[in-house]
Amino acid sequence: MSFVEHAVIAAAGLGSRLGRGHPKCLLEIRGRTILERQLRLLEAVPEVRVVVGFEEQQVIAAARAVRPDIVFVRNAAYRSTSTLRSYAMGAQGLTENCLFMDADILFEPASFASFVAACKPGESMIAVTAAKTNDAVYAHLENGKVTRFSRTAASEFEWANLCWLPPGYCEKGEGAVFERLAGDVPLKSRVIESFEIDTPDDHEKALKNARFI
Repeated sequence: MSFVEHAVIAAAGLGSRLGRGHPKCLLEIRGRTILERQLRLLEAVPEVRVVVGFEEQQVIAAARAVRPDIVFVRNAAYRSTSTLRSYAMGAQGLTENCLFMDADILFEPASFASFVAACKPGESMIAVTAAKTNDAVYAHLENGKVTRFSRTAASEFEWANLCWLPPGYCEKGEGAVFERLAGDVPLKSRVIESFEIDTPDDHEKALKNARFI
């Protein structure tokens, strides 16, 4: 039995570092967009909310083609706000823990499912993955818990941009999501397999190493 009733996907960003001029979530990886792949993983979740901004009509059309019942939330200030703000907007009105995720991540299905299965009411949990991106937010673990994040001190793992949190958690704080999380370490974590597609190099690494695609 899964306790995950709500999921928020942050898909409002510009994706400028990828250099393709359209939302990163609409990048096709072997015939399927990243967004479609994520929505397929969330088929059993009753309510999915997608926060849109940059090229929102393209994102809305693509999402509805996969799942017509999606709830869309507009982040009009997407050029000047972070993912933390999109998460907060997407979770407004919810009273139960919510699954939060970035829209530019390729998740390996089995490890994603294991993360969802481990989500429990009233508990927070974050996902980490093997460090591989050029601009990694390193996650340092002790006894299965993240004890700190760092941009400079390398670690075996990095923040995977997937978390299970109370709905109002992201309304507090400024900056990046990991900076908000850093104030509450140690945090329960689970290792998953995922690939963030933030740059052309990330894209190439995923095509070469993500066997599940």
